[in-house]
Amino acid sequence: MQLDLFQGVVLNAKQQTQLEEFINDQAIRSQSAKIKNEQTEVALIDAGFVKGVDFNNNFEIYNVVEDVELGYSFNNSNFLVNDVSYTGKRGGISLLSKRYNRTDDKIDDIEINFFDFAGGKFECESLVGSYRYVKPATLLTKLNFKRDRAEYEMEETRRSNRGFEIALKTLRKKFPTANFNIFTDFDRYSRRFVSTQRVKGQFDNGSYIVLNISNDGSYRIAKKYDAELATMKSDQVMEFFTNQNK
Repeated sequence: MQLDLFQGVVLNAKQQTQLEEFINDQAIRSQSAKIKNEQTEVALIDAGFVKGVDFNNNFEIYNVVEDVELGYSFNNSNFLVNDVSYTGKRGGISLLSKRYNRTDDKIDDIEINFFDFAGGKFECESLVGSYRYVKPATLLTKLNFKRDRAEYEMEETRRSNRGFEIALKTLRKKFPTANFNIFTDFDRYSRRFVSTQRVKGQFDNGSYIVLNISNDGSYRIAKKYDAELATMKSDQVMEFFTNQNK
């Protein structure tokens, strides 16, 4: 049966019901999101968060007019209705944090959008480090720590870079025939590998030395390889060691 002409499309009874249910469902979803958004903002402010400093909230409900496809394609019940007007939602709360940008050597402002609020607590893996729910005050502590950490990483990286500059200048002056360069090395801790910056000095005969560098430019041996010793046979090595004691 033809019940309604919706923007040029004649809808039967079932389609008309589906359209009305869609419009009603969107209104309910938008209103529920609005309530949760308000509750989340209140919880943040009560815990000491400052709007515009620790978080932003650009949530809004607005009127949407667009084409909507309803029904299901698997049973060929899908149909398109043009220019449907319904209540929509967009935006939300974002936590304002910082991150050290090593490439540009500066602090970037970042927004954290992926978190959940339920039962008076927050789940935010990017701040907490796990998916457990924490109190709003704890979340603020984690947020402040992340921002302070970004500043610390920048200062520590700058100190480290200055140490490498001093060390390279000293090494290249003392040993002009060797080739000294910074590289990324890896240390194994249990079942994981951790990257670290070191200096490698390559000598003409194939020998090399790997150095740990301190922030003040001092250095100490991490690894070494003697190309000449590596080619010796057992007796030659022992004779070499014996002659060292003379």
